[in-house]
Amino acid sequence: MSENKSIIDLAREAGNAPEAPMNPHHEQPAPPPQANSSQEDTSLKDTLASLLEKVEDKIAWVSVDLPTAGVFTNGVGSVEIRPFTFEDEKILRSIKKVSDAGNIINTLVSRCTKNLNFDDLALTDKNYILFKLRELSYGSRYDIEAECNDCGAGNKLTVELDKLPVNYATLEDSRSTKILLPDSEVEVEYTVPVASDEKFLTKTEDLMDNLWRFVKNIAGHKERMIIQGFISKTTAKDVTVLRSAIFNTDFGLQTRVNFICNECQSDSVIELPINEGFFDVS
Repeated sequence: MSENKSIIDLAREAGNAPEAPMNPHHEQPAPPPQANSSQEDTSLKDTLASLLEKVEDKIAWVSVDLPTAGVFTNGVGSVEIRPFTFEDEKILRSIKKVSDAGNIINTLVSRCTKNLNFDDLALTDKNYILFKLRELSYGSRYDIEAECNDCGAGNKLTVELDKLPVNYATLEDSRSTKILLPDSEVEVEYTVPVASDEKFLTKTEDLMDNLWRFVKNIAGHKERMIIQGFISKTTAKDVTVLRSAIFNTDFGLQTRVNFICNECQSDSVIELPINEGFFDVS
């Protein structure tokens, strides 16, 4: 070692020193194995497909004919729907308050239908779709408790939803959205309520206050002030006839159920309720 070289000089020399020759017989360590994510994804998909093989048909899209046949609204006579999935079930079970139910039900109907403008869907058709979704998702059997109209006794009933009759509109029915009122003897042309109108119909007083919204014209007069003024001043009979025409229940799923009371044996009829067990397996 040269005595004239400083520690700094030696450090520099060491940094510039050539690398030691590699021993050709010395094997370098193998790199760590890399996971084949593509193969793992394929294997996962294959496993899930095998496990869900018998479920595929049960969650497939199904075409159903709508009761109004589209003659009153947008001309859509059928729609594709599918049963609820686990994600839909979570949304359904998120209902905490009665006031939330309407919006969540509307969300589910929108999620489980294909190529449908929900806002233009006639309320009669929406109700039908709701019952079909229940039937597809949880089965046709629906257990309810009905109170006798005569003695008030409770009766446990089982309703088969797929056996309920459905009345379908025809093209001829689409021409019958005009009515001659009995007392004023004027002709009124009206429209049927659609899903976007539901917010006006939550209470009886709301329905009466918003009846004018479903009137297209009265004897050819389309002005809102004339329509509202006429409805507020004509007879109760005229308004009742008009209201019955607009909210006609002749079309759609017929949800009135007849039964014989177990206690008094009298015939009773009820409107099929949507209770806490509606979206459940009976």
